[in-house]
Parts: sequence; C-alpha cells; structure tokens
Amino acid sequence: MGMYDDIVTGVSENVKIGGYPFYAENIDADEPFNRRDYEFKPLLNGTLKARRGKYIQRKFSFTTTLYSANGRPDAHDKILSELQSKPVEVISQAMGGMFMAIVTFRRNIQEGSRYHTEYDVDITEIPDKKSKIPGETPLVVPNIKKISATKKTTKTTTKEENNLNKSLNKCNVPFRKGQKNNCVKLLQQKLINLGFLNKKYKTGVYDTRTVDAVKSFQRSTKGKLTVDGIFGKYTRKYLVKK
Repeated sequence: MGMYDDIVTGVSENVKIGGYPFYAENIDADEPFNRRDYEFKPLLNGTLKARRGKYIQRKFSFTTTLYSANGRPDAHDKILSELQSKPVEVISQAMGGMFMAIVTFRRNIQEGSRYHTEYDVDITEIPDKKSKIPGETPLVVPNIKKISATKKTTKTTTKEENNLNKSLNKCNVPFRKGQKNNCVKLLQQKLINLGFLNKKYKTGVYDTRTVDAVKSFQRSTKGKLTVDGIFGKYTRKYLVKK
C-alpha cells in the first residue's frame, strides 16, 4: 500500500502507520518552540536543576498516493477506516522515530483515477512520559547530596541529671506562684531538659511561663497527674523519673 516500487524505481515507503507502509510526500511539521523550553531552579551553591517545560504534541501532515491494480479506488477504504478509528503506532525517521498518534485520511479528489488515489494525511502525536524531541540531547544534572538540618537540643550527662534530681528532691514543695529561689531554678532546668520550657525563661521565679510548663508536663502523663500547674510532691515524683 502506498509504495512506488512497482512504478518508480528506487522509491519506497518512508513511514509506517499501524504496520502499513506509506510513501509520504511534502512532510510538513508543526514544531512549537515552547516544547524546547526549560524551567531552572537554583539548588545549593548555584547548581541548576533543569526541567522540561510542558510538552506540546507534534503534528505532521503530508500527501500520499495509493494504487489499486483492480481499478477500484475504494480498495483501501476498509484499512484506512481502521487506521483512523483508534490510536496507532507511527514509525518514521523523518518524524522522529516511533510514537503513538491519531491519524486522519482525506481523499484528494483533484488528483486521482481508477488506479490511483491521492490522500492528505494528518498525524497528531499522543505524547507520553517517554516522548523526546528529535535531535535534542537530554540535559543531565549531576546528583546532589541532600543536606539535612538537625534541630539542636539541650544535652545533659547522666551524672548531671542525677545530681539535678537529688537536689530537686530536697526542695520544699509545693511551689507557690511568685516564689523565687534556687529550687525554682532547679525545676526550670529540669523542664528545660525535658523540652517543656525555653532555656531563656530560667529566671528562678515561679512565674506564669513556669506554671504553664508544669501543666504541659502534667498533661503528658495522660491522666496520672492533675493538670493544675502546682509543683507538689506527686508532680515531683513523676518529674524526677524522667
């Protein structure tokens, strides 16, 4: 189908549509410029990560002549109808290799006879993730080692923690709001070590922020302690175990 071998020596098909050979004349391609666009994103020390822009499907059109030795111009209608009723595979080096496409055939009544018929053919690519632009070298971006930022935490040794707990056990409880002494400062240090109080609030005063931190600790025991913000013997008992 569509081959010139039997009429013109040395000229044969240059495109296959759905496995059928055709000779395409005057191939016209629609190559949108923005298919070659890239978006650049700076990474780390000026390294660029490239990403292909939106891929616009390729479109081609050409004319082809089909021959019918039996003198029936409609001899190929069934095959052409089948090819343009579903996505088909197109293979053509001039069009960039192999790709899937929607194809339409239009009979050109100005050029035809009982033994040959000319068709105008339109091919519209169905792009997928593997679609490539013919002749374009892919841009390779080197692997970049990921740098993870770790949150800084206050670290204390086991010995320091044991000494803190012993000192806190010697303090007279309960603490009252507004109370100011070294025992309150020990409590605040313990709350800081456990992450319930910011270290900048280690003032030695049993203030609102310290009361709230004690409440947060009491709440973390999931019902074992009353959430009242009072640092008494039961709250201390659970606190020094941490």
